[in-house]
Amino acid sequence: MNPIEMYIQNGYEVMNAIIENADITTEEYPTVNIQLKLPCGGVVFGGYSFAHVAKGDFKLEGWEKGMTAIFRIMEVAGVNHWNKLKGSPVRAILKDQRIYAIAHFLEDKVMDYRLPPFQENELCSI
Repeated sequence: MNPIEMYIQNGYEVMNAIIENADITTEEYPTVNIQLKLPCGGVVFGGYSFAHVAKGDFKLEGWEKGMTAIFRIMEVAGVNHWNKLKGSPVRAILKDQRIYAIAHFLEDKVMDYRLPPFQENELCSI
């Protein structure tokens, strides 16, 4: 069974989407966050924090997972440069209007923050 079928069997909806925007930001939180805006009701995928930034203090806490997330997102979207994410087709994997994962438009590649290496110490059932 491919990963997309597994999500569908577990009650997730899979929608085709074009990435509207891709940000790496410290704007909303005192951390560095990765966010993708998809047209699925204006929903954002991401918010994964990989560095703490507060009052001039910068600590790379969890940066390895953040860098892995950046490269995994680019791989799933089929691009080799972060700036090429905008306009890239992906499949959004949603449940209750929340995006839990993104998948490559044609291939069985999935990016889900609930799965390893992001949640190495937990077994996550999709």
